[in-house]
Amino acid sequence: MSVLMNVSIVVYFLIFMASVSYSVKFHFGKESKDERGNGILHASYAFAYPIIIFGWLIITLTDEYINSFSLDGYKMAMMILLTGTNIIHAIILFSLKKLS
Repeated sequence: MSVLMNVSIVVYFLIFMASVSYSVKFHFGKESKDERGNGILHASYAFAYPIIIFGWLIITLTDEYINSFSLDGYKMAMMILLTGTNIIHAIILFSLKKLS
């Protein structure tokens, strides 16, 4: 079980790093400077970043009313929320770029 957990963490970290590099490459590349790229970037932000608000609300309500998190559990939930949002942002950027 421990090996599977460690492999999952490494795979998640690699996916996160790939999404960060893709987002930064798109954001600072020449493609995001034109009108089409700017629209793709704004649409991706509009889809991805409300997840932070709803995710934080769900984590807070779960912590308050269902099951209290330990400090480590709360840190892990927030880390997954923030990194997961960036992964979703990169996936939406990739898909909108292919559709346009």
